[in-house]
Amino acid sequence: MVSHYPTAAPGVVGREGSTPVGYYRFFGTLEAIQGDDRIWLTNGRFSVAADLRNVRVYLIPETDGNDPATGARPAAAAAALGSVPWNRIFSLPEGTPVFVGGALFSEEGRGVFRDNGRTRLLVVIHDCPKESLVPRAISGGRQRNEYMNTFTLPSVAIGSFSLVLLAFTLLSQPERIISLLAMTAGLAPLSPFLPPGVPLYFAYRSFWKKARLLRVQRDVVRLPLRYFPTTDGTPQGRRATLLPDMEPYLMIRGAPDPGDPGVIISEGARLTLPPGMSRVEVELPRGHGQHGTDVVAFCGYTVEGDGFRLRNPDDPMAGNVLLPGDPEELSRESERAARRAEIISVALVALDVAVNLPLVFILLSLVIR
Repeated sequence: MVSHYPTAAPGVVGREGSTPVGYYRFFGTLEAIQGDDRIWLTNGRFSVAADLRNVRVYLIPETDGNDPATGARPAAAAAALGSVPWNRIFSLPEGTPVFVGGALFSEEGRGVFRDNGRTRLLVVIHDCPKESLVPRAISGGRQRNEYMNTFTLPSVAIGSFSLVLLAFTLLSQPERIISLLAMTAGLAPLSPFLPPGVPLYFAYRSFWKKARLLRVQRDVVRLPLRYFPTTDGTPQGRRATLLPDMEPYLMIRGAPDPGDPGVIISEGARLTLPPGMSRVEVELPRGHGQHGTDVVAFCGYTVEGDGFRLRNPDDPMAGNVLLPGDPEELSRESERAARRAEIISVALVALDVAVNLPLVFILLSLVIR
């Protein structure tokens, strides 16, 4: 949503009032901290303030892995996205890169970002290139396991401990089988980590991680499409749109030139790709991802006479990428591959439990007399 906001500029700050002048975004570096809750940011030409009282600040650290926006592996695991309340941040060095988006107000002729009661202010402290912010947030913001939260482990531990206690209270009963079953159920959460089934647990982890990366890939390859209106699904050679700052943006489909990797052939014309374009690689299981020979480029362009020239977009949130096929199809195949990997991972951990749990029951029956 915030990537659809225009960039804050001096001309948008008008008269003071209780209502915002609009919703904007701003890339800058920390210039100063005023009081406890206000920071000043600058992009070298224009400065704005942001009131951070009761605002959570998101942190995107630098990573040694491949960059989701500019590296060869768009779905590579990025460093985890963290968030902390502003009042828990005690110091920031001058020059720290900060992104802010939300409601912009005018105070004494200066722009001030702050919550307006309806929309929350988004503040991101990042140690990565501006062009990488959105894909890095998508990759790092996805949970390692969406089915677990802060209450999962305590709940499982309490449940297991309760079953074990119940088993001990039933040991004096004539029907020993009931206490053995309760004890086995209490130890069930530990059974995947025991031999001989423990290799299945590591296989489950591997497939679950693969499914997560495929879901990240599914989202990343569709990112540039958010600027284009929906269509009936019919492939089009070229589609143009305007970015939030009214910058022209182009989606162009073509075939790579075998003799020059920096050129694509679209509708009979040879077009030179802009320098620094990210060539995204998509990872799918063998036998899938057969997208033909077409590639799809997303970039800015400039009209020159009767033609146009491809260039890097000025908007850092607009992708300057080359995809190995139609992004919609790549996204669908990534989703299907992620679903298959999830099913396999669940089957592996279920098999792990099915192998180990009967052995736990037998061992308990031999120990408990």
